[in-house]
Amino acid sequence: MPRRILISNDDGHESAGLWALARACRSLDCDVTVVVPNKNQSAVGGSLTLRQELNWVRIEDPPVPGIDAWHVNGSPASAVIVGLNGVLDEEPDLLVSGINRGANIGNDLTASGTVGAALQGHYRGITSLAISYAMDPRAEGIDWDAAERVAAIFCREEIEGRLPKSIFLNVNVPLVPFEEIKGILVTRVARRGYFHLEVQGESKGFLTRGPFEPTPLDPPPGTDIWAIMHKYVSVSPLQANFTDHHVIDALGERFNAAWNE
Repeated sequence: MPRRILISNDDGHESAGLWALARACRSLDCDVTVVVPNKNQSAVGGSLTLRQELNWVRIEDPPVPGIDAWHVNGSPASAVIVGLNGVLDEEPDLLVSGINRGANIGNDLTASGTVGAALQGHYRGITSLAISYAMDPRAEGIDWDAAERVAAIFCREEIEGRLPKSIFLNVNVPLVPFEEIKGILVTRVARRGYFHLEVQGESKGFLTRGPFEPTPLDPPPGTDIWAIMHKYVSVSPLQANFTDHHVIDALGERFNAAWNE
């Protein structure tokens, strides 16, 4: 029986990256279902659409033949929930979100709708991947070959049973030809944001993605930003539990003492 893959994203159903991912998954002879927002929902994180009725509409004649595709009037995370509970009859073996137009790295990955969509699969114990391409989101004429081929590598690893069950991976692909990628690095998330404010006028401006060129604040080797800057695919294992276990005991002692003073 073919393995089942659910695909979502935050760029919407017209994104070239979405269909590059769908091609990568179809090349693995899997049953592929696409459920995505009906418009661009970048940087909405894991938000849910709670104050309106959700409607999902089948995409007729999708760009990739042989797949079942739908769009939803909701956030990326909501689209995944619709896919899991409203479209599919059985739980997928793999959930993949992407391929995003722009990297999702550093402190700001929590703002990512791509990551937020994959998180919904992780919550349910489904192996989940968020895949992003380190490009300018506004750029046109991008060649998706490298990102598509990298996506196929990671999806194949899961489909062939080589990844730990229920793992959650954040994958970022450098914007270089596939032959120039130096390899894959398992990384930690850098403690540095990559969004900044471009002030335009006395009290207005825009949030924009920061440059990836070297700066005096370069993240150290082993981080996701460093990997992308040096032409490596970055793969960061993530978890949904935000608890800082290192300080639980010390804080317990401190607050118990404060209570009894």
